[in-house]
Amino acid sequence: MKLMQTHSMTIMRGIAIGVFAIAFTCAPGAALAGDGWFTTWAGPAQDPGATGSTFPADTTVREAVWGNFAADSLRVKFSNLYGTSSLAIGSASIGIRYVSTDQVISPGTLRAITFGGKTSVSVPPGGVVLSDVVLLKAPPLTDFEVSIYLPNGSGESVMYPGSKKITYIGSGDQTSVYSMSYTSTSANGYFLASVEAHSATGAGVVAAVGDSIVAGGGSTGENTKWSDRLAVRLQGLSSPGKFSVLGLGIGGNRLLSGALSNPAALARFDTDVLGMAGLTHIIMADGINDLGLSASNPSGPPFPEDIETGLRQLVERAHARGVKVIGTTMGPAWGFRGYENIDSKRLAYNQWIRTVGVTILDGLIDFDAVLNDPSNPSHMLPQYLTDGIHPNNAGHQAMADSIDLNLFK
Repeated sequence: MKLMQTHSMTIMRGIAIGVFAIAFTCAPGAALAGDGWFTTWAGPAQDPGATGSTFPADTTVREAVWGNFAADSLRVKFSNLYGTSSLAIGSASIGIRYVSTDQVISPGTLRAITFGGKTSVSVPPGGVVLSDVVLLKAPPLTDFEVSIYLPNGSGESVMYPGSKKITYIGSGDQTSVYSMSYTSTSANGYFLASVEAHSATGAGVVAAVGDSIVAGGGSTGENTKWSDRLAVRLQGLSSPGKFSVLGLGIGGNRLLSGALSNPAALARFDTDVLGMAGLTHIIMADGINDLGLSASNPSGPPFPEDIETGLRQLVERAHARGVKVIGTTMGPAWGFRGYENIDSKRLAYNQWIRTVGVTILDGLIDFDAVLNDPSNPSHMLPQYLTDGIHPNNAGHQAMADSIDLNLFK
């Protein structure tokens, strides 16, 4: 396995400490210079369609996101990636979510979000906007509530799906209230691309990229998917350098081909992954749905070598940015939508990545070895089983526990 040295990053972090101290003497909202910024949460972008995510005028959307890092300040990136017209944000805010209820913000933590010192901003079609610095201290593994007021409503928007957290939607500008009055809820989040944390303990960011298993398929409740449980492990290390883990999975995602509503990993790699502040590692866990396209015709494409070629492309693109890529084997999928018909392809890919793939990767996580039943290796262990392919909470925890944390040194 190849190991890439990060001495230059360590030096830059040391320089950033002095820069950070100077930055706080600037006017409120001035951007912090230098290093020290890490993506603490991010959502994969999807296009829900022209009528799937419109909001009426005079609407506030409040959504919870789970930040990994201990932070002394934050900034928020808003997205209009799939919008066909400008998105007017009349005001926005962020606060720490109150323990017991989703739409309530903890006392004393609500902060207004500004953009160049202004409370409003217009996000152009296909564009993103990064906020000014928000002075808000937060412990690690904390839920934030981000509130967005849409004075003109919105046309087609961008969403991140299935966060397992409730998004609250209400009338009027409620960005400055602690307890929101809402008229409807959604299982998806909207308009947020990422939240960045300035953290004295930050060392890097791990992006977990893939399909519904990365998105938490089979798990129940908040923060129970394997990438979340890995984040807990990494934040619990006694070493001073901490890592966040971004769960960038989309249900049904494929590596090679997709659509606007579900862009393939090759298509969304720059925006969803490489654009994340502080990115140091990528865990690629995609491709089973590509092979699944041939479930009704197993002798036809795609073939394992097609997935291998796609993975090579992503590795080269990441390495060009100095980012490490850790591969994964494909877990069992017997009984899920005819995927048993492509099991020989899955096993062939797993054999390739264990023997050849490791020579181009910076590490390997063998999820198949964790999830399969040794007495019947094409099937998932009964204690992890839901629908044949998606592990339950115990399975997600086992996946997280199997990962060698030395991969992130």
